[in-house]
Amino acid sequence: MKKYFFFDIDGTLTTPLTADYPESTRAAVKELIRRGHFVSLATGRMQADALEVARTLGISALVSDGGNAVTIDGKILYDEGLPLSDCIRTLSDIDEEKHPWAAAPYNKKYRVTRTPLYLEKVKDRYYETEVDPSFDFRKVSAIHKIFVACSKQERDDIPLYTLPHVWFSTDTMLIEPVHKERGIMEIQKRFHISDRDIVVFGDGMNDRSMFRKEWFRIAMGNAKPELKALSSYITDRADEDGIYNACRHFGWI
Repeated sequence: MKKYFFFDIDGTLTTPLTADYPESTRAAVKELIRRGHFVSLATGRMQADALEVARTLGISALVSDGGNAVTIDGKILYDEGLPLSDCIRTLSDIDEEKHPWAAAPYNKKYRVTRTPLYLEKVKDRYYETEVDPSFDFRKVSAIHKIFVACSKQERDDIPLYTLPHVWFSTDTMLIEPVHKERGIMEIQKRFHISDRDIVVFGDGMNDRSMFRKEWFRIAMGNAKPELKALSSYITDRADEDGIYNACRHFGWI
């Protein structure tokens, strides 16, 4: 029977330490597709970023930007940013000298900050970062993500209002959408998929929203304990052939 698989990327399709795609994972994805199953990403990464991964693995569907974007066969069904009014409130009220920030206003691995302090405080360079003192966040048409130089101990310093957040790294709060289930439900409605045929794989707390009781939920061996507690099945770690082993266990490949 055809199943509909939704895979998180980081720590699920990739190994936690190296960010590589194990050969067994590539083989499992390829075999699932060959056998006629539907395979999609379900990631917090932005659409353009996730699309690169999808092409690498031969996947034609993606739920990206934490559920705020859906792409099928190269066609973007929708791609929305965070609630803009709340982003403006948050960025207006952050103490920018204490907690410099960078915003991602476009569907690309690019962010802009108004102060060089951001690059001094934050170590990661995954996104291209431009310092533009004239950047006016009140005039952009969308904000997909906000990166704030902040530790977990300083979380209460950040006026989030209704905005969700995860931790990009120990020195960066990442304000981004965390409702992957929204994108999955959009695909479910479009293809008239039964709940019993949906299988989700994840490892982090941004996967929690798609670990719904009506879907089959597989937590990686390296998953957060809270996610494992919500799972239907716990497989091996991502770097120990976890995806391949689970798919073999249930006879999907």
